[in-house]
Amino acid sequence: MSSEDKNITENADIEEIEEDAQPSTLSGIYKAFKDVHEASRATAQAERELKELQTEIKEDKKNLEHRQEVDANFDTIIQDQTAIVEQGLESQKRIDEITEENTSKRTVLVRSLNDAIQQNKEELEPFRTANEQAQATLDEAAKQLALFKRTEQASRQKLETLITQRDKQTKNLLASIEASEDAIFELKQKAHDPYGELTARDKLDLREKITIEQKRLGEYQENLRRIESSAQKNIEAVEDNMAEETLRLQNTKARHDEVKREAEHKLKRLEEKNEQCRKIEEGLQKQIDEIEAYQKTLDNHNKEIEDAIEEARELIREAHEIHENPEVTRDLSLRIMRNEMHEQDLIKHHEELKEFEEELRRKTRKSRTITIAVIIAIVALIVFLIIAFNLGWFG
Repeated sequence: MSSEDKNITENADIEEIEEDAQPSTLSGIYKAFKDVHEASRATAQAERELKELQTEIKEDKKNLEHRQEVDANFDTIIQDQTAIVEQGLESQKRIDEITEENTSKRTVLVRSLNDAIQQNKEELEPFRTANEQAQATLDEAAKQLALFKRTEQASRQKLETLITQRDKQTKNLLASIEASEDAIFELKQKAHDPYGELTARDKLDLREKITIEQKRLGEYQENLRRIESSAQKNIEAVEDNMAEETLRLQNTKARHDEVKREAEHKLKRLEEKNEQCRKIEEGLQKQIDEIEAYQKTLDNHNKEIEDAIEEARELIREAHEIHENPEVTRDLSLRIMRNEMHEQDLIKHHEELKEFEEELRRKTRKSRTITIAVIIAIVALIVFLIIAFNLGWFG
């Protein structure tokens, strides 16, 4: 029992507190609360010390059991772990040899890949140049074809305009000729005088009008012949030009189609050659990737072997330390025995403190309950008075 626990039992003598004679003074009430608090704290402290000691005993037993097991199987452990170290070192030696082979193979493959990339670049260059030239020729042919198409379209529109103008002018002149012929016919009808009703002056006027109208008719007819002749010449000239342009357009289109076929052929050859080069490069890269993946697996395995070797060496060191220091094991066993005896004392002490705390709580329960109730009532009264003053209930 600690000095603090002794003070608790001395300051709070349970026999001095009677169940029917509860403390009524303030000092007595304060002492009751203080005694209960100190008893509770002492019980908790004893419980913590007991748990700490039990944890220490558990760890020591586990350690003792391990040391005894290692010492009992010392020869087997040394033999097994030494075999693991030797096998691990042999495996590492083989991994180092394979790693060296992989490094050599990868170096050769990387060199081959770089050579293949350079060679493919050189082999592809003529194909790329030919394709670029074919595309340039095709672009120029397309521009020429588009130009001739626009020219042919412009000539066609010009021909349609000439025909429209000719037809319009011809239609107007034919209408004028028809009107003039009708006018001459009417004048001749008027000039025909079977009954002699017209005067000489009237006949002269009619003849002059007929002459003027016939002259106008002749002019209309001459204009019609001139317009038809001129329009026909222009139309024929445009048609001849259109024929030439159509022929040039056909030739240009044929040339364009030929150039296009040639460009497509060269593009296809470029794509085929590029595909061949790509397959060669991908094949070499795939071999490099496979070697690197295999090497990564070997590195991981090597790391596992290193861990296993280190663990085996650590077990060997531990076995020698345990086997060569039996006094440590004996001291550990003695410490466990002492702690187990101390554990029983702590268990008993904890139970006594717990019983003392429970009895003390029971003896002082009434006074503590009344005190708490009074405190609550006082606090409630204070709160009530504050609210009442704030609301003006007192004036």
